[in-house]
Amino acid sequence: MDLLLDLGNTRLKFAIFEGSDLLIEGILSDLSTTSIQGIPHFNQLDKILVSTVIDLPADTVALILPKRVNAKPELKSSQYALQSLGEDRKYLAIAGGPNSLVICLGTCITYNATNEDGEFWAGAISPGLGMRAKAMSSGTAKLPEVNLEPNYLHWGTDTQSNLLAGVMAGVEFEILGFVGQIKKVQPHVQIILTGGDASYYSHLFPIDEHLQWKGMLQVIK
Repeated sequence: MDLLLDLGNTRLKFAIFEGSDLLIEGILSDLSTTSIQGIPHFNQLDKILVSTVIDLPADTVALILPKRVNAKPELKSSQYALQSLGEDRKYLAIAGGPNSLVICLGTCITYNATNEDGEFWAGAISPGLGMRAKAMSSGTAKLPEVNLEPNYLHWGTDTQSNLLAGVMAGVEFEILGFVGQIKKVQPHVQIILTGGDASYYSHLFPIDEHLQWKGMLQVIK
């Protein structure tokens, strides 16, 4: 069995695979050795692969080191500075495959584009839904923090619905804008949504909630 850890700014996710079969997935409360050792079947694991945008505690690093896989996601590009690209985005691009635009809606929204040769050639990063909602409240004297809702309108009729439209419809228009731009260059590009907030936009494009795991599985084999 193999353990995959996807450690983001908001959620600490894990998944256990037997070959390509997903056995268990879940969320960790923290990165303490107690939490890591509490992952089901921890003592039976063969390999551990970590994708992280945060630092791990030293004792946790030492705990997983004997089974940690050193392999890294490898991409090619003739124009993108790949050394600046986060591992999480590399795994998504690998899983998306050639001629794809993977849009990951998490703490931030990332746009990850590959060309027909499978090269990572362009991307973008913008604030995620929660970040946008919090920023309007914390950055003003009287605006409340709006709760995210799947049933939103493109235009609001009061302050609350205005805020909701600004966040939810604003991201929808952003997504459609980026998609429209890439289709000028790659008319048949495949659009894939993933990430914790992707479900809000299932009416726009297909969602693959396991895309990160799929990319990591290609590397751990």
